[in-house]
Amino acid sequence: MNDKQRMGHNAWQMASRFSSRATTRYLPIVAFAFIGTVYALLVPPFELPDEPDHLAYVNFLAQQGKLPNQYDPTRAVPREGHQPPLYYAMGALLVYLTQPDHRVDVRPAPHRPPDPTAPEHIPIFRHVDMPIFPTDADRTGFYLLRFLSVLMATLNVGVALRLFEHLLKDKAAVIMASLLLIGLPQFAFISGGITNDNLANLMGTLTLYAFMRLLESPESIRVHAGIGVAFGLGLLAKKSLLGLLGGWVLLIGWCWWRGSYRPQVAKGALLSLTLTALLAGWWFVRNTWLYGDPLGTEMERRTLPELVSEKSLFSRYFLASFWRVTLFSSIGIFGWMNVLLPCWVYALCTLLLLLALGGLARAWREMPAGLRWSLVWVLLAVAGLVWYNLTYSQPQGRLLFPILPAGLALVAYGLSQWIPLGQTTRILAALTLLAAMLHLLSWWTLYAFYYPPERYHF
Repeated sequence: MNDKQRMGHNAWQMASRFSSRATTRYLPIVAFAFIGTVYALLVPPFELPDEPDHLAYVNFLAQQGKLPNQYDPTRAVPREGHQPPLYYAMGALLVYLTQPDHRVDVRPAPHRPPDPTAPEHIPIFRHVDMPIFPTDADRTGFYLLRFLSVLMATLNVGVALRLFEHLLKDKAAVIMASLLLIGLPQFAFISGGITNDNLANLMGTLTLYAFMRLLESPESIRVHAGIGVAFGLGLLAKKSLLGLLGGWVLLIGWCWWRGSYRPQVAKGALLSLTLTALLAGWWFVRNTWLYGDPLGTEMERRTLPELVSEKSLFSRYFLASFWRVTLFSSIGIFGWMNVLLPCWVYALCTLLLLLALGGLARAWREMPAGLRWSLVWVLLAVAGLVWYNLTYSQPQGRLLFPILPAGLALVAYGLSQWIPLGQTTRILAALTLLAAMLHLLSWWTLYAFYYPPERYHF
């Protein structure tokens, strides 16, 4: 081979590697941006969990320029005003810059049956025969806020793909985890709505990625700083990310116990705590000053008494419905938990989960340390959701999405243990087809639920 041929061969190899990397890393991001946009446009306004209340918080900040006080009737934002403000501040800035009156008005007519015992599987608002937006500016502002959520979710996917590359050394498993993420209907559905879940999910994934980098480089001060920034911003997005604090403490303890780089680990841990306190500490101080405790727990109980439902871990709620509803709503239960997919979808996804658990047990001894830690982080998040449901009945899988990439990496690793030699390409093609089919089915389900005029009887 002469020099000219060798240069051509090397150029072809470089182009091939770039094409492969682009397919693995960038194509899923572009695909998800499209998928999330479809959900943002297809789902009618206010037909996502608590979307009216999230928008009310955004409007309050955009108009008032100050944080709510749930004990002051003139400054309270019902239902969501207790939430940390970062997502709402970002939305408020967008509204302030684009809306002449610094608010987005949405006025759908309620669709309520006169009989309170009537089936709940109907649209909550009217969407086909009455105008919802008073002006075109309101319509534009509303969908700009939804597209902001899609952007956050798309960035989340990009970070998750990097996390998969660190957790899963096998390229096929990385692709499988990516397909599981972008093919999950509930994740895409939430990504198209006005909700602080999307910023919390992004910051949760960033924190997990920083945790993984800490496992690889416990001496890196940059990594410790990244943890502090990601975790601090995450706490300003949603306080449920406090569950990651336990994972960080265990991880720091493990890095210290290993005996390597102890001075750097100690300095790094102090840096992480300092940055977290600088970014988010003021919010907890404010809660203590206004409500008497850092988390505002008693304030939530007083201002949301209709949601309080204390129960035992051995109650019928946990033994009968909690686990099933949480799992199914992780897969796809849309609207206000009233739009269901066909039963076979939940059965198939449950079967895949059981196969993954079997694969994890089968390959436990060979499981990389990063995946073992991912299991710890997932179990801590599940424990946090169970603890929350001891007081509030919220069996919603979306509340686990801040650690979703870690869970899906475990699922992909478990499923990969069952793939026969030489069948990887076929399995990945089948999984790609399944992901596309689930979204098409979800889009049709949403359309059939909300858009035919005969759906509106009341």
